[in-house]
Amino acid sequence: SSCQPVGNASRGLLAQVAATLRAWRALRAAGMEVIHSGCEATVRHVDGDPNVAVQVFWRGNELNLLRPREEPISRFLQRLELSCNKLTGRQGGNAKKRAKKEKRKSIGAEAAAAATAAEEACAEEAAGHTAQPPPPRLLDAGGERLPEETTMLEALKTARHVEIEGERLPLVLNPPSITKLEAFGKPLAGCPLTATMRCEFCKPEDFDLRWLRQVAAGQTAAEGEVMGSGRILWVPEDMVGQTLSLRVDTRGPALSGRPRGLLRLGNVEQVPQGWPERRVASFGSRQGGNVVRVVCYNILAVCYARTQTAVKDMYPYCPPQVLDMAYRQPLLGRELTRLDGDIMLLQEVAYAFFHKCLIPLFGDRYHMRISLKASKVSEGCAMLVRRDAFEVLSEEEALFKNVFRNSPAHRALLREVCSKWPDFLATILPKMTTVFQVSAVRHIASGKVLVLANTHLFFHPKARHLRLLQITCLIQLVHEMRERHRGADGELPSVVFCGDLNCGPTSGVVELLTKGEVKSDHPDWEFCSQFAWREDEEVLDAAGDEEGCGDGEAAAGGDGAATADGESGVALPEPLPETQWQPGRGVALRNPVGCLSDAYAGTGLAFTNYVHGFSGTLDWILMAGALKVVRTLPGVSEEELRPLGGLPNELHPSDHLSVAADLEIT
Repeated sequence: SSCQPVGNASRGLLAQVAATLRAWRALRAAGMEVIHSGCEATVRHVDGDPNVAVQVFWRGNELNLLRPREEPISRFLQRLELSCNKLTGRQGGNAKKRAKKEKRKSIGAEAAAAATAAEEACAEEAAGHTAQPPPPRLLDAGGERLPEETTMLEALKTARHVEIEGERLPLVLNPPSITKLEAFGKPLAGCPLTATMRCEFCKPEDFDLRWLRQVAAGQTAAEGEVMGSGRILWVPEDMVGQTLSLRVDTRGPALSGRPRGLLRLGNVEQVPQGWPERRVASFGSRQGGNVVRVVCYNILAVCYARTQTAVKDMYPYCPPQVLDMAYRQPLLGRELTRLDGDIMLLQEVAYAFFHKCLIPLFGDRYHMRISLKASKVSEGCAMLVRRDAFEVLSEEEALFKNVFRNSPAHRALLREVCSKWPDFLATILPKMTTVFQVSAVRHIASGKVLVLANTHLFFHPKARHLRLLQITCLIQLVHEMRERHRGADGELPSVVFCGDLNCGPTSGVVELLTKGEVKSDHPDWEFCSQFAWREDEEVLDAAGDEEGCGDGEAAAGGDGAATADGESGVALPEPLPETQWQPGRGVALRNPVGCLSDAYAGTGLAFTNYVHGFSGTLDWILMAGALKVVRTLPGVSEEELRPLGGLPNELHPSDHLSVAADLEIT
């Protein structure tokens, strides 16, 4: 939908022209000044712009003129007079006949009768006044006419009225206005909709957003019952089948009272109910106190959902309208709100989704940040921490490729890897875009410090060796953050380690995290000989640009997005003699944090990702330190998913299940 200005002429106005002309003539005869609240002229000019834009609302019509700023106003007034003459029928000769013929052809017999009445009124007006109406004038604050040689810019800065056929229209320079009005998502019953606007010469606070329900037959979209106000509307369940609109009105007496923008959102749809509701209900409400709710969720970025591989191979069962972000976004907002986490660690968060959906829904209650990958795809990881539960002490975000190449902690590892995999440093590492988030937070109720980690590891099925290197870098960052926040008594902060690791329970990554070490001859290292980088490893569908996944400007704002490898000044490592190599194709790794515990251990969670041809547990909540699992969000059975084909579907908006756990700080 797009912003639709209200106040354009409609055919029904033709029948009123005759009466209006007589009223204007009577008022002029009485010598009264006519300034109609529905008529005005606005001027837009930005410093440095060579042109001045003038918009005139006159007798139910909208006139738009773009003139050079240095042009004398005499030229502008001539153009304005010509435009007004066309509207009032003073076109003369063949032009008038053609206009009449085209008008009758386009509006039909019934409206033609009204047009005829208007034309007769015009004839009556012309008969009573043989002289042509006076030309338009620009008047200053004292009602004096501005000299015609005055330039457009200077004249429109000092003018207060434009006079057309005796009518004085208020002239406003750079009035507050809306340049873009958007609502995000389809109107789905029981789900949130968010809206945003871009303003010029004002702030969004100068306008009121009102969500309207059309309740009466024939009622216009701007006249419905007000269902809510502000940037967010939770669509009422009883609105299924009814029409929803979004209207913007100006605040304060400085501007006219007519609506400034209108967005028709369409009919409200019902979302089928099923296992998602049962799943969240069985998890229960957030407890508070020393029990912290942690949510981890890969929400499926729109740019990945639209690739040919996704549509044809991964989600062939999912209808296009269900895979569309307009349908998925309200469901994502509803699910995250229902889960009500104290800590929410998200992956595949598009820059646009973060700002247009997450911030309106959660920005007033959570400390929020997004860390973008170093790629043309503007998505990454997001961390949301509840403000009334935690104080943020420290934050860090980093790219895997920079950490692995530049950190002194990985110098020996880098040296052996580069010796065993000669092409790694030149052809693979520079293209790796994985981003890490690490934060230290203090739990307000207990005073305890937690270190939080969030990531989304490289997806390729033959990149197990690369994921081992990635997780090694992240766990080292967690260890260093933990040491920096060691207590005075020597106590180390507890750790909450989450992410879409693209690894199952038997992988080397999970072994390193939960058992503390991986040997140099672990089977996952063997993938180094099978993996080769393809240029389409990260595919951006062009259609994803509108949703913000292809926003290169936004990507440049992410940590490291504009950082080039090789500019750090760190010298390349010396090759390690083969006699010093460890056994196997890899290197031995140790976890400096120790063994982490799986929050879902023993729960029988069968999978977190379920698509055509694949299902498995890829999403993890791991922990270390003084934390105890109270309960976890249950999974879903294959029997519940088979009728729908897999994830995503009309009930669930992502190809991943959210995972969540209530952890008690002991």
